[in-house]
Amino acid sequence: MLKVDGHGFSPTLLHRILLMAGTAESCESAATALQIVGEVRISPRTVNELGAQLGQQMSAQRDQRAQEYLQRDLPRVATLAQPPVALAAVFCDGGRMRTRTASGEHGVHEPHWRETKNAAFHRMTSKSCPVDPQPTLPESFRTQAYVEKLVLGLKKARNPQPELMPGVTPEPTAATLAPPQEPLTWQPQSLLRTCISSLAGSDDFGLQMAAEAEARGFYAAAKQAYLGDGQGYNWTIQERWFPTFTPIADFIHIVEYLYEAAKALHTDQAARWTRYLAWAQACWQGEAGQVIDELHQGLEASAPASLCEASRAVLQRTATYLTHNQPRMAYPRYRREGLPVTSSLAESLVKQISKRVKGTEKFWDDGPRGEAILQIRAAVISQDNRLERFLAQRPISPYSPRCRTSTPVSAA
Repeated sequence: MLKVDGHGFSPTLLHRILLMAGTAESCESAATALQIVGEVRISPRTVNELGAQLGQQMSAQRDQRAQEYLQRDLPRVATLAQPPVALAAVFCDGGRMRTRTASGEHGVHEPHWRETKNAAFHRMTSKSCPVDPQPTLPESFRTQAYVEKLVLGLKKARNPQPELMPGVTPEPTAATLAPPQEPLTWQPQSLLRTCISSLAGSDDFGLQMAAEAEARGFYAAAKQAYLGDGQGYNWTIQERWFPTFTPIADFIHIVEYLYEAAKALHTDQAARWTRYLAWAQACWQGEAGQVIDELHQGLEASAPASLCEASRAVLQRTATYLTHNQPRMAYPRYRREGLPVTSSLAESLVKQISKRVKGTEKFWDDGPRGEAILQIRAAVISQDNRLERFLAQRPISPYSPRCRTSTPVSAA
């Protein structure tokens, strides 16, 4: 085997090792799989160290590309993709991972939660329609059991689960409920996805997103869409780095707020569901202003004794959320233009990232090593073979042009 980076693994074996490090539940599982399936004898500690080392190299390369993009002369000329991109859709969403203070000692020191920022970049198909192809609220959002589970899942994702912290017994989780099957032929279909994930702040992450979009040729796409939830940094990133992209508020989060507001306004389950359906249909048809007016009327008409302080807070929070996002809720127009209206692809990405980095006994160093596993996981689930290309092209790889004997190039 070739001696690369002071260890005895060739680029091919390194690819297998990093692939398992970013896929398996743990480094122990990765080492076992490598030994049984790949016939590679390696310790879990070595898998961990290689992941940290090479993941940090990936972080450094990512940051270098971002800085090179930032320093390009203005106005920046957009890269053209081949074949041309019909619809470039960018999805941004936050996740959670548990980290610990890196003390250099064994054990978990000062455990705490950190937000992961995750972005998916989808090359998609898109078909415009002269009229709204789906004026009626989809069946999935008209199924009460599914909506309740959807809202519960969003609330859990937003608040770190106590069962994932040390010394607390895990609580049972609800059974998985699949959404009702209703093929929506107007929806854009994903052709290729890449993604990035980081512990960076929103300013740095926005630049990382811009560099990734430029590398994919997204700024020259015929149609452009940027989807996010109500997080303020989502729209700050959109306004700074994606101003030509159509900003779209994720309808799934709109559903969450509407259902919670209906619960706050009605104690009767039937009345609550009827109210939610009316509001959801109105927002789906682009009439958020009507819902905002009804929320304010409910706040003004309800006597303090008939509506508790917590319920009033929910109504006010929903009204504020809809007001702030109303310019990004023109859903009938988005459907006519063949743009996505939900960030389910972003939710899926967060779950895929979390599948590797979250668990009852997983604590990552808060710093470069925690960042490293996010780079490996994002590379593994991207669909452009970037992990393999990284190993072949990194400067210290024997396959890199920098390590080959240079030959003179004749002038044309």
